[in-house]
Amino acid sequence: MKNGKTVATGRYFKRMTFNQRVQHIILMISFFMLVLTGFPVTFPSSPASDGIVRLVGGFTMRGALHRAAATVLICLSIYHVIYMLSTRYGRSELRALRPNLHDLSDAVDMLKFYVGLLPRKPQFDRYSYIEKFEYLAVAWGSAVMIVTGLLMWFQNQSMILLPKWVLDVAKVIHSYEAVLAFLAIIIWHFYHVHLNPEVFPMSRVWLDGNISEHEMKTLHPLEYARILKKEADRAADETVLTATGVTRND
Repeated sequence: MKNGKTVATGRYFKRMTFNQRVQHIILMISFFMLVLTGFPVTFPSSPASDGIVRLVGGFTMRGALHRAAATVLICLSIYHVIYMLSTRYGRSELRALRPNLHDLSDAVDMLKFYVGLLPRKPQFDRYSYIEKFEYLAVAWGSAVMIVTGLLMWFQNQSMILLPKWVLDVAKVIHSYEAVLAFLAIIIWHFYHVHLNPEVFPMSRVWLDGNISEHEMKTLHPLEYARILKKEADRAADETVLTATGVTRND
């Protein structure tokens, strides 16, 4: 896979593979289905809850849809872990997403920029500290929701092994984590991915996997510089090989 390609409207770089985009769409659908069908249980006295229950075909159907979406999320999570650990591209992504001390420095510098203490934003690589935090939040949140959800789904079996208070705590954690995840997606993720002035009205990365050269320069300047250097080195190698009459076989 090439780092970038030239099209009529300018240069674009591959940001997400087809596999990753499919995973993202499945996650998006299952997440919002879980939120929709879980709302009547978390907020039963809300007027919206009655409307949601009627919309999905009754309370029994609500439960069936919630468990179906949960099953999809569980299968997707297992697949994602296998994908990230067993494929070369997945492992490279995992390394790029790994938090480090530089992320802390970037977060501090960003705060300084916001209050006028720095003239420009910190320079980010493939993933900024914000994107890394979002990924870890999704991973942690999914794990918490899956564990607590399974405890409630199979509560009879759970109570054979665990005291009832564990299930009560699991129910509280499940409900509040769901609310927290929903707010994080609507407020945090939607702004940085879609409402950010640099990509407004919407980033198309999740649809076609490509990011424009302007976005690369603005949002991921360190990765952009590394790609250009790699291309320049490759061009220099090609020039030397051509001059010496050697054919390069990739």
